[in-house]
Amino acid sequence: MNIKQQFSLFFNQMADMVFLVEWKNNELWYTSVNPSAQQKLGLDMVGKKLFDVLPASVYNSLDENYSKCIESKQPVTYSDLNLFVSELPASETSLTYIEEDGRTFVLAITKNIDALKKKAEDYIFLESLVANTVDAMLVIDTEGSVLKVNEAFAQQFGWSASELIGHSWESFPITPNELKTQTSDTLTLLKKGQFVPSQETVHVTKEGMSIHTSVSYSPILNEENKVVAISMIYRNIQHLKELEEKLEESHDAYKSLFSYHKNAVCMVNEDGIIENFNDACMTITGFPREVIIGFNIVEYAKMLVPELDLDKTKRGEVANYELLFPDSKGRDLYLSVTNVPIIVKGVVKGTYIIAQDITEKRNIEKEREKLQEQLTFQAYHDSLTELPNRRLLEEKLEESLINANKNGSMLALFFLDCDHLKEVNDTYGHEVGDELLVAFSRRLVMSVREGNIVARLGGDEFVILLHGIEEISQVDKVADRILTTLGKPYTIHGHQIHATSSIGISTYPANGTTVKQLFRKADQALYNVKNAGRNGYRISSL
Repeated sequence: MNIKQQFSLFFNQMADMVFLVEWKNNELWYTSVNPSAQQKLGLDMVGKKLFDVLPASVYNSLDENYSKCIESKQPVTYSDLNLFVSELPASETSLTYIEEDGRTFVLAITKNIDALKKKAEDYIFLESLVANTVDAMLVIDTEGSVLKVNEAFAQQFGWSASELIGHSWESFPITPNELKTQTSDTLTLLKKGQFVPSQETVHVTKEGMSIHTSVSYSPILNEENKVVAISMIYRNIQHLKELEEKLEESHDAYKSLFSYHKNAVCMVNEDGIIENFNDACMTITGFPREVIIGFNIVEYAKMLVPELDLDKTKRGEVANYELLFPDSKGRDLYLSVTNVPIIVKGVVKGTYIIAQDITEKRNIEKEREKLQEQLTFQAYHDSLTELPNRRLLEEKLEESLINANKNGSMLALFFLDCDHLKEVNDTYGHEVGDELLVAFSRRLVMSVREGNIVARLGGDEFVILLHGIEEISQVDKVADRILTTLGKPYTIHGHQIHATSSIGISTYPANGTTVKQLFRKADQALYNVKNAGRNGYRISSL
């Protein structure tokens, strides 16, 4: 029984995709494909070269792994989880080297591992949540062993991750003895999957200092909806508790707190007008006493943050909010404000307004947001030309296909490259080659109407997506315009460079209705142009 017969016997009923590829004449050829792979891919593969069937980017990835297997004669396994890309499945492929009658084969088995992808995404999400939350966070398993600790926890309570992870949480004296029963009862409810509201309690640091803490509990469930771990988020509310205690002290204690507090503290009457304030108020805002006295800070806050309930203090409640306030030089100050009621014999007589300058913190956050925008741009754009990259192109192409299907309109996909880029790099250096690609991309953008998409896949490969095509003659006109524009010489670093282009074109719906089909047809058309001598275009036939 030869290898093809064995393939049919063993793999025709397998749910995984299985391919038998032969290495001959320095090319990879599809020899056999099981029904599962044929059905899922919908491609005519048997008897054809991988190069002719697959898009260039996919072929290059496969060629690297197949070559490694053939050269080493050892099994090779590779995977692509496509993390956080919902429309792409996760897969793992194993390659096995086979020799028969002097012929060389590679057996490829591709398994769907979407379950592993989901677990990996969940793990990354949890890791990011634990690491980046500003509140102290601890995760334990159902036996009480510590699984995760973030940096905020170490800073707040003094124990490092290495001291806690793997050890019993109850063995650390973070909970006072008098509160251990309450905590144990809470964990019992959580293990049963029951909801437990946030609790205000007291915890002890490694140095033995007690701090008032607000604790939020959350059970972590597995796929079977069973509790496998418990997360605890600790927020330090010591400053609020201290303030409440200070309000119960004597008038002298109030005065000391008022005068020497490092944050700006104002005392306002029932109408919200400032009657007194500390030195920090002048230091932070830069305004002198005569400007601050008589200012209605409550009306100012209501004007800027109308959705906040600033009447809480009249009801004897503490209110927290943020306020944008211009200092004496016109610079915006970001203030974290706490309103605390002044209660005398059970009656609210006014409000202490305590303002912390968080301007630097907010500016840092803005820089982070700006950096995040830059990272997002980089994730969807080519770093050299700043054109959309493959990821963004495929998303836009999917959207365009949906719209074209609804509207009954045509699309055209141009797959092109910069002819003889290698010769430019070899002659003038890669710096000149890169600048040529930038100039090349700019001419492409100028050659099409606004709203169409020009993207760079990498190297000298570019793609243009044309919308709203009414007849095929429009495609010819655009292709001719592109070739004319690109055919003009470039002057780079004093060198006059000629760089033409080869273009392969596919159209929707004539050449396919999916991204893969359009790319494959355009790639095949480009291949034909190159074989015909480059510097031209070809529209894929039906």
